[in-house]
Amino acid sequence: MEAEHDTPPLFGSRRGWTLRQRFLALDSYGLLLLMILVTLLVSVVTLTGRESLMTDIRLVVLVGTLAFALHTSNASRFAYTICAMLAFVAVVLTIGLGAIDPSSRTSEAVASASAFLLVAAVLITVLRRFGSHPVVTGNSILAAISIYLFVGLAFSTIYGFIAAVDLGPLFAAGAGDGTSAERVYYSFITLTTTGYGDFVPAADVTRMIAVTEALIGQVYLVTIVALLVSNVGSARRHRITPDPDERGAG
Repeated sequence: MEAEHDTPPLFGSRRGWTLRQRFLALDSYGLLLLMILVTLLVSVVTLTGRESLMTDIRLVVLVGTLAFALHTSNASRFAYTICAMLAFVAVVLTIGLGAIDPSSRTSEAVASASAFLLVAAVLITVLRRFGSHPVVTGNSILAAISIYLFVGLAFSTIYGFIAAVDLGPLFAAGAGDGTSAERVYYSFITLTTTGYGDFVPAADVTRMIAVTEALIGQVYLVTIVALLVSNVGSARRHRITPDPDERGAG
């Protein structure tokens, strides 16, 4: 009688591990998820008169989170090199321009553009690692949720860039460009299609970006995440190869 294959546990397979072991291990997407949530919390914190300082802190926290995402996703040397260059340019330009003129829209535009490129680069890396999981486990689901949050962060940086380059007010009804916290909030209520209506895009460009974000958010949830949850413990087939006996038959 053949031994039955045990289905891997959904969560808790690393129970008893130390924090150091979790940091060093691959596919620690539960820890990455917590770090992304911390990044979101920092992104909505504001200090009156210290906006330049908060911009620097947000960028540093974001770089730390993305560095861990690269590590836990077993990124290639090429990915590390590209992200290190982006992070260096982002930190130097953002802090440098902020020191010269704290109210400069140029520093805000550079910070937003740099953050978007960093998030996009790491998002691709996590997607590649996520796609290589041979069996759907709890870590696969946590990776999928992390990707979802990264998408929301990426769009919030796009809204920040639009506000910084001064293409007109980002939001209608006198809301102006909003604060960093309000742009993050708007990004995630758009991604989840909550649509409270307290912030409405003012220009056609912003409207089209919002529609794109909403479509991505809904399609992702009803396809990728739903399929993962329904196939926990199942082996993933990366390609369909005809059976040799079947090809030789007939």
